[in-house]
Formats: sequence, C-alpha cells, structure tokens
Amino acid sequence: MKKKNIQKIALIMALSSTFIINGANKAIADESVYKDSTIENPSGEKDTKAKTYEQAKENYDKAKDNLDKEEKNLEQSQKDYENSKEEEKNLEKENKNLEEENKKAKEDLDSTVEDYKSQKEKDLENAKNEKESAEKDLKEKEEKTNKAKEELDKADEEEKKASADFEKEKEKNPNAEESLKDAENKKKEAEEKESQAQKDLEEKSESLKQEEEKLASLNKDQENLKNDLNTANEQLAKIKDEEKKISNEIDEIKKSIGEVSEDSQSYKDLQNKLGEKEQELKEIKENLKTSKSEKKSIEDKISKLQEDIQNLKKENEEFSKKLDDLNKQKTEKEESKTEKENKLNADNTKIENLSKENENLQKTIDKEKEKIKNLNTAKTEKENSIKGKTAEKTELETNLKSKKEELKRLEESLKTVSEEEKQKAKEKWAKGSVGFFEQNKSQKALDVFTKLPNNDRAKEIGQEYLDANRNMSSDDSRSLENMKKAIEALKVVNEKRQKDGGIDGRKLSVLQISDFDMAVAQANANYSANKIEHAGIHQPPFENLHWGGSDKGKEAIEGWWDQEKILFDYLRTKGCKSREEMGYYIALHSDEIFKDTGISKDFQQVGHYTNLVDDLMWGQFKFGDSYTSGYAIRPGMFGFVQSLQLNYTKDNEAHSIEEYEKLFDDYCTNLQNLMNGIKTPSKEDLAKIEDLKKEIDALEKQIAAKNSEIEKEKEDLQAIKQDIANKEKENQEKINKLEENKKEIQKLEEEKKVLESEINSLTAEINELDTKIANHIASNKEYGERLTKLENDLASTNKELEDKNNEIKTLEDAKTKAEEEKINLQNQILSLNEKRKTLENSLKAKEKELEDKKSEENSKNEEINKLNEETNKLNQNIENTNKNISDLKNKKDEAAKALAEASEELKLANELLEQKNQEFESYSKAKENLAKANRKVKAMKKVFEDLKKSKEDAENNLKLKNENLANAEADFEIAQNIDVNNPQSYENIEEINKKVKAKENAQIALDKAKENLDRQKEKTNKLKDEFDEAKKRYAMALADFNFAQKDLERFMSVNINLDLDGGDLNGVLGNVSIKGQRNTKYKLPKPMKKGFKFLYWKDGDKIYYPNSEIYLKENINLKAYWQELKEAKEKAQRPKQKIKTKDNQSKTKIESPSSNNPKTGVGNKISIILTSSLSGLLYALLRKRK
Repeated sequence: MKKKNIQKIALIMALSSTFIINGANKAIADESVYKDSTIENPSGEKDTKAKTYEQAKENYDKAKDNLDKEEKNLEQSQKDYENSKEEEKNLEKENKNLEEENKKAKEDLDSTVEDYKSQKEKDLENAKNEKESAEKDLKEKEEKTNKAKEELDKADEEEKKASADFEKEKEKNPNAEESLKDAENKKKEAEEKESQAQKDLEEKSESLKQEEEKLASLNKDQENLKNDLNTANEQLAKIKDEEKKISNEIDEIKKSIGEVSEDSQSYKDLQNKLGEKEQELKEIKENLKTSKSEKKSIEDKISKLQEDIQNLKKENEEFSKKLDDLNKQKTEKEESKTEKENKLNADNTKIENLSKENENLQKTIDKEKEKIKNLNTAKTEKENSIKGKTAEKTELETNLKSKKEELKRLEESLKTVSEEEKQKAKEKWAKGSVGFFEQNKSQKALDVFTKLPNNDRAKEIGQEYLDANRNMSSDDSRSLENMKKAIEALKVVNEKRQKDGGIDGRKLSVLQISDFDMAVAQANANYSANKIEHAGIHQPPFENLHWGGSDKGKEAIEGWWDQEKILFDYLRTKGCKSREEMGYYIALHSDEIFKDTGISKDFQQVGHYTNLVDDLMWGQFKFGDSYTSGYAIRPGMFGFVQSLQLNYTKDNEAHSIEEYEKLFDDYCTNLQNLMNGIKTPSKEDLAKIEDLKKEIDALEKQIAAKNSEIEKEKEDLQAIKQDIANKEKENQEKINKLEENKKEIQKLEEEKKVLESEINSLTAEINELDTKIANHIASNKEYGERLTKLENDLASTNKELEDKNNEIKTLEDAKTKAEEEKINLQNQILSLNEKRKTLENSLKAKEKELEDKKSEENSKNEEINKLNEETNKLNQNIENTNKNISDLKNKKDEAAKALAEASEELKLANELLEQKNQEFESYSKAKENLAKANRKVKAMKKVFEDLKKSKEDAENNLKLKNENLANAEADFEIAQNIDVNNPQSYENIEEINKKVKAKENAQIALDKAKENLDRQKEKTNKLKDEFDEAKKRYAMALADFNFAQKDLERFMSVNINLDLDGGDLNGVLGNVSIKGQRNTKYKLPKPMKKGFKFLYWKDGDKIYYPNSEIYLKENINLKAYWQELKEAKEKAQRPKQKIKTKDNQSKTKIESPSSNNPKTGVGNKISIILTSSLSGLLYALLRKRK
C-alpha cells in the first residue's frame, strides 16, 4: 500500500505544474480617491474582449502604462494639495497668533498709557504727601528741639544744685573716703586669705581625688587580675579535660590495634578462609586437567571420523566432487540472493524514509512560507509604525522649539528694572518688617503696630505703645538690618535649648518663627527702648527683655540662662519647690544670696530662665512647650534692648528658623537687587518659568522616549528582515533537499526493479540446484547412507566436544572466581595490616599530643603562679594607697577648718565695710547725684545737638519735597494730555513710544499675513479641483487596467502535449498534457522506455533535446523519438518459448511488448518483470536438457 501511495505522490508531483499571474497590486495614496468618484462605464471599448493574446497583451500594457501615469499624477496632485493645505493651516495659525499679538500690543499700549497716567497721578499724590509729611516732620522736630533746649536748661540747673549738695556732704565727712578705703582693704585682705584657704582646700581635694582615682585604677587592675586568674584556672581545667580525653582516645586506639593484630580472631578467620580457598582452587585445577585430557580423546575421535569420511569420499571422488560443486553453487546463489534481498529491503526502507521526510519537508515548507508571509506583514506594519512615530517625534520637536523660544522671551523680559520698580523697592526697604509682613499677607502681624487688644494693660499704656510704633526710624527694631540680627539671635536661643535642655535635662522643643511673634517682639522692643519696663500688651507670647551694650543674642542668653540657672539651682538646694517659693526666698535672703553666689540684688531673679525652658511658673502650673517664637533688637537709652517672645499656642502660621531666614533673605535680596537694577523674578514668573522648564523637560523626555521607541522599532524591523532572510534561506535549503530526495527516490525505484528481477532469477536457479542435488544423491544410495552415518557420528562427537568445551569453560570460570576470591582474602589481610599500621601511627600522634598538653599544663601553672604574685603586689599597693587617702583626708579637713576661719574673718570685714558704707551713704549719694546730673547734662546736650541737626535736615528735606511736587505737577499735566493718536503728546515718553511702535509693527505683520492667507486659500482651492480631477482620471485608469488584466489572464495559459510513443514519464504511459504559463521557460523532461534509448522531442521540423528549455508562447505538441537497443532486439526475435508445466505438458507462452499493455500499476509492472525472469530461466533449463 505504501509503495502505491509513493507512486501516486510521484505522479501528482510530476503532473502538478501551475502558474500564477502576478498582477500589479496598486496602492492608492488616499482612500478618498473613490469617495467622490463614481465610474459607471469608463470606456466603451470594454464591451468587446480581445480576440488574440497579442491584442490582450497590447491592451494590458497600454492600460498599465496609463495607470502608472495617472497614479503618479494622482500622487503628485495629492502631495501638492496636502502641502498647500498644510501651508494654509500654518498661515491661519500665524494669522491667529498675529491677531493675538496685535490685540496684546494694543492692550499693552493702552495699559502703558493708563499705567503712566496712574503713576504720574500717584507720583503727584506721593509728592503732596511727602511735602505734608516733611512739613509735619519739620514742625515736630522744631517742637522737639525747643523742648530739648528747655530740658537742657533744666538739667544745667539740676547739675548746679547737685554740685552744691556734694560740697556740703564733703564738709560733713572729710575722711569718709579714706575710712571706706581702709575697710575695703581689710575686706580685700580677708578675701585673699579666704581665697588662699580655698586654694589649699582645692589642692588637698585634688590630691585626694588623684589618690582615690589611683585606688579605683588599682581596684580595676585587681579585678582584671582576678579575671585573668579565673580565666587561666578555667583554661587549666580545660587542658586537663583535654588530657583526659586524649588518654581515653589512646586507650581506644590500643583496643583497636588489639582487634586487628595477628593474634586476633578476625585475622585468624581470614587466614583459615584463605587456606580453604587455596585447597578449592587446587581441586578445580585437577578437574580441569582431567577434562582437558578427555577433550583430547574426543578431538582424536573427530579426527578419525573426518579421516573416514575423506577416505569414503576418495572412493567416490567423482560423485563427491560433483555434489560439492552443486552445494557450492547453491551456497553462492543463496548468498547472492540474500545480499540482493537485503539491498532491496534497504532500498525500500530508504524510499519510505525519504517519502516521509519529503512529506514533512513539504509541510514545513508550507508552514515556513506562511510564517514568511506573516513576517512580511509584520515588516510592513513595523515600517508604518516607524513612520507614525517619526511624525509624532517631529511634532514634539516643533512643540519643544516653541516652548524654548517662549522660555527665552520670558527670561529676557525679566532682565530689565524700571525706575518705578526701583523706587517701590526703596519704599519697601524703608518700611522694614512691615513690607515683609505685607508680602506674607500676615494681617495679624501688621495689626500689632496699629491695633490694641481688649485688656487692662492696653487701656493703661495703649496709646504710648502705638506711638512708639507709629513712625519708622533708622534704629527701629523693624528695620530689616535689625530683623536680620534678631533671626541670628533666635538661632542662639534654639541652639542653647537643644544643647543644655530644660530643668533636670528635659528635652525641649525646637522653636519655630511666626510673623505675629516677630511683630510683637519688635513692637515691645520699640516700647522698651527708652524705659526699663515690659509692654505686656500681648500675652501670650511671654517676653524676656534684656538691656546691654551688645546687639548679640549671646549676651542676653548669658544673663537670662547662665546666670539665672546658677541662682535657680542654688534656690533648689535651699528647698524651694516652685517659682513662687523662690520669689519669697529672694525677697527675704537677698544678702545671703549675694554672699553665696555673688549675684547682686538687682539681678536676683529666675523668671527669664524658667520662661526659656518652657517652665515659666515652675512647680505651680505649665502653659505647654513653646511652639513659635519672635525676637527683636534695637538701640535705646540703655544700650541695645533685646526682646524674646515665646508662644506655646499654635494659632499662627509657623516656619522653621532656617525656612523663615530663607524667606526673609530672599525678600531682602530681591529688594536690594531691584534697587541696584537687578530684577528677581516673582513667584508667578518663577512658576511660569518652572512650568515651561518642566514642559521642556517633559518634551525632551518624550522625544528621547520616542527616539528609543523608534530605535527599538528599527531594531525590531531589522530583526524581522533578518528573520525573513534566514527563513527564506532555510526554506530554500528545505526545497533543495526535497528535490534531492525526489531524485534519490527515482534512482532507488530504478535500482529496485533491477534487484527484484535478479532475485527472481536467483530463486529459480536455487530451486533447480536443489533438484539436481537430490537427483545426484539418489543415483548412489549406499554411498550416501555410509556418508550420512559417518557425518551423523561426526556431528554427535562434535556435540560431545562442545559439551566438554562447556565443561572446561565452567571449570575455567570457577578457577577464575576462586583466584579472585583468594586475592580478595589476601587483600583483606593486607587491609588489616594497613589498618593496624595506621592505628599505631595514630597512637604515636596521640601520645605526642598528650605530651604537648602536659607541657601546656605546666606553662599554664607557671602563668597562674605569676598572676598570684602580681595579685599580692597589687594588694600591697592598694593598702599603701588607702593609707595615703586617709592622710590626705586629714589634711583636707585641716584645710577646710582654715577656710572656715578665713571666711569668718571675711564676714567681720564685710560687716565693717557695711558700717562704713552706711556712714558713707549720704556722701556717696550726693556724689552719685552729681555724676548723674553731669551725665544727664552731657546726654541732653547731645540730644539737643542731634535734634538741631535733624531740624536742619527736615528744612532741607521740605525744600526738596517742594521741588519734587512742582516736577510731579508738571508730569501729571503732561500725562493727562496724552493721546495715542497724537505722537507729539508722548514724544518724550520712551515706554509709550516703544508700545506704539510695537502696535504698528504688529498691525503691519497682521495685514501682510492676511494677504498671504487669502492667496494661499485660492491656491489650495485650485489644487483641490486638480486633485479631484486626478482622482477621477485615476479611477478610470484603474478600471481599464483591471479589465485588461482580467482579459489577458484568458491567454496566459498554454498546453504542452507530450506523445511518449509507448514510453514512460514518471510512471505515466501514453500521452501527457501539462499546463504551462505563457512567456515563461519550460524544461523538457526525459522519458523512459524499456529496450530503447530516448533521443529527442520533435515539433514539426524542430528538434528539442532532453533538459533543454523552451519559451512558451502558445500551445505546443511534442513527440518522443527512440532508438532500439541491440539486446532488446534479440529478445524481441524470440516470440515463442517452450516451458514445462506441473503435468510435464509443453505449452507455448507468447510475450507481448510492454508498450501494448495499458495497465500502469506497480503490481502489474512487477508481474511483467517476474514473468520475464521466469521465462528466461525456463528457456535456459530446456536448452541445457536438450
């Protein structure tokens, strides 16, 4: 069945020649080609089809040329139309932009004019206000100057009176100063004595401390030695344990050595087994010797039988020779037949494998073609995707360029600063913190300077508080310079809180800043600048105030914190458990406190410290940890006043000190830059710039991403192309392999036919030889019987020999096995010896290890003895140190006693000094009053001189403000008469001239753009008409082409008719008709015919040789021509052959030429071959018999 299938496949493959007309696949550039075009009957010629191929080909070529032409026209027309539309779109966009620019230019012009007028009106108003302010300032300064003159005169009178009072006191106590000086000297001597006693005590204490530290160090060394000794004892115990362990291991090894010694039972058992195995081996060798002797006897018997057979054959030499010849011939024929049958089976297997391989190859080829088709589709899709992404990238790049230009324009617009902006910056700078709070929209902070809360303190001093904050001055706490110092001071406060912590080391919160707390601090500092008094208007926050010669926060902290903490800690040692108790104690024990701490009465307070550590009313109640803070610094009558505000509420917007400082610095830097002509962008501008930068960054990232996508797509495309190339190459290799397999199958089929014929002939010859051998043996029956008996005896003896050989082999195997077992036992004994040797070596090693451990134990004992000696020495050292400490303690007690005596002397000296001070009090008071009066006169003179100069400055300022007012009135008059349609009205105003020029340029550009747009629209409409016309022409040309293509297909198929003249083409007999494609080449096949040689194909007078190519133009008829072979001719001359049938009747078989047989199946072909072979064999036998 399989052979038939193979033949069918071969037949189908030989006949399956098809063609495909690859018509032009036309791609229309725009799907809209057909939307507006309807072709009912594009050409009247299409009603009649072509009559000939040439006519159809000519129509097709014309239609194709016309289609190509119209396609190019359509593509160009579409391209021109789309370009024009794009240009029109760009112009419309440009018009829209220009209209916006024109509108913006007009708005800018109008806005500039209005701003200019408004500014000039504002300038005029400012000039009036400044004049009024200058007049008011002058009036106030005149009043203050007059008042200062009066106070200076009054101070002079007070100085004269104080001088007279002092002279009177001096007369009363002429030696007051000398007595007081003696008392002070005595006090100084007592202080020095006390200081020396204190120093001695400290030295003794230090020596005692050093000895105690030495004792502590010695105790530590003692503890370390103790630990080292314990460690050494532990290590010694461990060494002894290891010694014990090694001793046990030595015992185990000795035991193991005893188990494998030559006297052990296991060793003796192996020796006994070895003796038994040697005895067994000896018996096997003896039996083997006997069997070999018996084998020799059998071999002698065989030799005798063979000799008898040879002698018998010699007696019948001629008969035997013929029989041997017949058997030899039969053997040779059988071997040849087997060889050919094997070759035939191999060929069948190979054909079957090749057919399966071809079937699989064809399936694979078809699948690969489908994959290649899919890959080509994917390739097209990938190319289209790359085009799309490239277009998207171009659009992104255009957008990026636009954004960059917009950013550049915005950045350039922020580089110039107007005079108006400079003036505004100066005014803001002059406002100080008020301008900063205004920018922050901190109305609550601004209200501190202008409004009062509803409380008793506000009703009491409210007006004075507001007056102190009404006008700004250069030394105002609100000045930006002073505010900068205040922020720095807050850093010092925060650092102190975090470093030292609160009471008992409590962790304090990190302070933040609020505008409200800063405003309160500034307002309070202004109020307290010239008086020692808290404002107390706003609570919370809670205030610390400091007056001193420094404007640094560090000085205030030293008083508020360092000094008051000393007093706070001292009062706690006195048993005070609350701030209230501390207040009572201070009131009752001021002198004692001064004596113990050195803090004078005026500075004996703790409230600043408790406020700083968030425990204002320590021991009584708490308000909570401070959350926000404020600080202010300014100069005043008593040096610099510093105000710290701490607020536990969370009612106000807060910033960290660092954040607040940055906001403040940015504000100051911006104002300074503006005043210096440098513009700092506003938040809105910065936000816009930041947004543009983000957009640019995003676009750049998108472009980069798009580039990555395109590169990835290109890589994918390249991979697809490579995949296509690889698959096409692989598929071609498979196609080549398929063709090679087909040729191999054809070759094998031809080989099979020859082999089958030869096998049939050999079978017949072997049958004939069997008959001959049987007949030959029958002709000499007696000889045959004798020979048969001898041969049977020989076969029986050979069987005996075989059995004996098997017996010998069994003995040989047993011998080998016994020898192996003997060697195994010997090896076991050797292994025991090796094991014993290894154990003995281990024993030596362990004994050496035990010896080392004992040595280590001796070393460790020496180390322990040494540690014990060191411990004894250290104990003696500790005892000596304890004795020294005892002596130093006695000396320290003596020094303490001397200090107490010196302190008592100092107390008496202080009492004497106090007595002298009381005597000196009236004298001193008069002297102090005189000094105060002198200072007051001096201060008042300076105030008067300053006010006098200030008055002169105010007069000059008023004069300048009058001039400014006149200029402002003139500018205002000009501004009111500005008319944008009258250039003369603004000819000297640069900013308006610029805006007018910009407006005119924008209008000119817009008018020009509108003209360009109108022209472009006309051009686009014209191109659209041309494009519509081109679409119609293309649709008609396409219809003509499709018709001509379809009509041409009728003429493209041609028939190749092959007359085989009795031959065989790939298993097909008779005539063969093959379909071909016009205008292609066809390779002529080579048919086969038994007994003939193929010469050529002939068409009329034309001759074509096999494998030559013909060009197919029309149907063609070819006939095969043959040359008869000589051998075939001879066979053909023997039409009749005599054969014998089973009943020995002669019959005549008539052979028919294979060309007359219409059957084409494989079975019929084999039957013909077999019949022919058998006929030849029978014919040869008959001839021989005759």
